[in-house]
Amino acid sequence: MLGFYNTLKCVNLTFHKSSGGGGDASAFRYYRYRLAPKPTFLNIAEVYKDKIKRVLKGKKELENSPVFYNSYFFPIQRVIKDFKNQMLTKREKEDFSKVDSMLNKSNGEKIFQADATNLREIESESIDFIYTDPPYGAKIPYLDLSTMWNVWLDLPVDLSLRERECIEKGSLEKSSEQYQELMTKSLKEMYRVLKYNRWLAFVFQHQDPKLWQTIVESAKNIGFEYVGTMRQSNGQMTFKKRQKPFSVLSGQLIIYFKKVDNPITRIKNIAFDLHILIECAKNEIMKNNGATMEEIHDAIMIKAMDEGFLDELSEKFSLIMPIIEQRLDFDRETKKYHFSDIDPHKHFQIPLEVRAHYFITSFLNHCKKIGRRAFFDDICLEVIPKLSNGVTPDNKYIKDVLEEIAICDSNGEWKLKGKSGTQGSLF
Repeated sequence: MLGFYNTLKCVNLTFHKSSGGGGDASAFRYYRYRLAPKPTFLNIAEVYKDKIKRVLKGKKELENSPVFYNSYFFPIQRVIKDFKNQMLTKREKEDFSKVDSMLNKSNGEKIFQADATNLREIESESIDFIYTDPPYGAKIPYLDLSTMWNVWLDLPVDLSLRERECIEKGSLEKSSEQYQELMTKSLKEMYRVLKYNRWLAFVFQHQDPKLWQTIVESAKNIGFEYVGTMRQSNGQMTFKKRQKPFSVLSGQLIIYFKKVDNPITRIKNIAFDLHILIECAKNEIMKNNGATMEEIHDAIMIKAMDEGFLDELSEKFSLIMPIIEQRLDFDRETKKYHFSDIDPHKHFQIPLEVRAHYFITSFLNHCKKIGRRAFFDDICLEVIPKLSNGVTPDNKYIKDVLEEIAICDSNGEWKLKGKSGTQGSLF
């Protein structure tokens, strides 16, 4: 079946040879079905024979690999519940009350289709690590594109499966709200089945900061601890990226969460201390893309009056300001101060478009300083993780801010406008 499945890709009317010598079906190249203007007709028997040879070659390579087989056939207990049918729709009415805990079954014996929003086949707190690469919004309608394979392999795909599919658009024209709702439900199930002090790696490849923010905030509300985001670059540019450079990202982010025993509850301490004044200075710098010492001074005074500690501040002001100044970087070109250690996740009270403006400008200035070229994907993957905890405007995304403050040359490199490379405040 594996050989047959891979043969189908090459022996249909959407398949065509490319100028580079290879070939693809339209589902893989264009993410939709399209009859090729000049289909390539291959010898079906020869293609199938070649695919079978590849399967056998792979098995022979693994034959002498004890690590692979020991892992693949490792006995599992109290993980997968006892059921018979592999396909989800055929398993709907099965009784899951019997837990597969007495029998030593192995990983390889339990490959099955399941609903990520309702993993009733898996025991709570039984999984050591989750690596999930979910659908990226409206990028690929997976079930729609699998129609040809499902028909030929006689696999059932009914309306109930399409309703559960976590995508935007598709044949059911699903909204972004439906996509986010299904994604949140799946995160709840991941939290349930994961053991304490274990990790979830969540692959993200979407340029909408609102979606990144929704995923992180939903996971934190469920109980996950957000640990950080790592960037992973692709080795080559895809056809889809060349076709739509601003709607498809080359590369991806991997968001790491941890299920901790005692999730940290952040409690805001309003009491007067140096930390509050430093955060006040950072807010002023971020809102105005840098600030003079006078502007920082005024912002701190206003904060002190609003919070009612102006008298206390007056007594210590001469000692406090030099400490704050030591933590600042002075830009001689713009005559403004900046912070090099701003934590993006603490400044949720600042509108998203303002924070996006600041972080994009800072990144482009940094690239200019070190002689690095800044492309759209680099900017998105650098800035998106820093835009959590904000209210996202409907039509204000990375590209909108970029076009306000920067220009793109014929090579796709972005540079700030103006001689100094620094823009003013959005206020």
